[in-house]
Amino acid sequence: MNIDSLNIAPLLIEGLTACQYQSLTDVQQVVVPFALSNNDDLGVCAPTGTGKTAAFAIPLLQQLLASDDVDNGAVKVLIMTPTRELAIQIGENIEQYAQFTDIKVLTVYGGSNINPQRKALAKGIDILVATPGRLFDLCSQYGLQLDQVTQLVIDEADRMLDMGFVKDIQKAKRLLAPQHRTMLFSATFTEQINALANTMLAQPKWINVSAKAGAAKIDEQVFLLDKRRKSEFLAETVGRQNLQQVMVFVNSKESAELLAHELLLDGLSCAVLHGDKTQGSRNRSLADFKAGKVKLLVATDIAARGIDIQNLPLVVNYELPEEIEDYTHRIGRTGRAGNQGQAWSLISPIERQQLHLIEQDIERQLSVSSPAGYEIGAPLPERYRELMTKKPKKLFTPKKYEHKKKTSASRQGKWQKKSK
Repeated sequence: MNIDSLNIAPLLIEGLTACQYQSLTDVQQVVVPFALSNNDDLGVCAPTGTGKTAAFAIPLLQQLLASDDVDNGAVKVLIMTPTRELAIQIGENIEQYAQFTDIKVLTVYGGSNINPQRKALAKGIDILVATPGRLFDLCSQYGLQLDQVTQLVIDEADRMLDMGFVKDIQKAKRLLAPQHRTMLFSATFTEQINALANTMLAQPKWINVSAKAGAAKIDEQVFLLDKRRKSEFLAETVGRQNLQQVMVFVNSKESAELLAHELLLDGLSCAVLHGDKTQGSRNRSLADFKAGKVKLLVATDIAARGIDIQNLPLVVNYELPEEIEDYTHRIGRTGRAGNQGQAWSLISPIERQQLHLIEQDIERQLSVSSPAGYEIGAPLPERYRELMTKKPKKLFTPKKYEHKKKTSASRQGKWQKKSK
């Protein structure tokens, strides 16, 4: 289905065309016509990279353009999302779709100065994209009113559920106009998501887009090697193949910092993205990676949901995810919107059981191979043998602590002398 066949405003078609939209994805072909033709609640389960943002944004923008109260300054559409990065991306996408219209879009999230967001709200906006915490800060501290919101979108509902935002969603719904439509989007459909939908949606229309079609676009490979040599293999392969854009997933901020340090020592440009970074730092890392200023982005699962990097060729699981379902979200950063992509997983023998659980979850077996020269049991390079033969260093005792011990003993000796 082509966007020209949709019954939407010419200015909206012009904005979508400028964003290089021509034909609709599978989820868009089902969601957009339904949402344009009626106002019922809607639940959508679709894998990552299938164009969910445009699926809900096109009907919302068309409804605003067709209404008479766009210029009254009140928020009419609320989009709730779990993470700051996803909120920023959704806001930017909708602004691009609406670039030839007068519709005003604002994105609010924690970790940044609230004053610019408050001032923008005071000038009047139509669509508000928000993370829960900052949304309620603006409501409680600055009097943000949501009573004219008639459209609510809950994006990444499964992630919202995992992060404990259910009560926040329920609280937000109580602040909206009595008659409003809710559209819930989730990458997975579980019993918990079904229960959440039943409490928040009134007789919803359910749309389920199979994940199998998307999986065929991603070439998945698993490399078995010594845990100590993962960074060596990654650095060598990126350099030898001259790879220009690689997203690397790890499980903790400590792992992210350590790996980034090792890659920098190997002469590879990289950026780091994890929850302990400031929002400004996270934005810069993502922007530099998208712009090609750095080759590798080392990230925790904060980047596994929703972030869209156009034509990202390769995703690497440096460590298998601790949560099984996050495997699908991670590799979903590549092979998006029908493009081809590659996903590598670097595993050590101890991670085979975790790989088996992932295979059960995705319902397919992954091919495992050992890169030449990196086979288990192969002789380690000289630098590893040197590390193994070195004697372990003595435990470091801070001088400050030693000084206190000596001082304490000295004082005790003096006190004993005086006692005598």
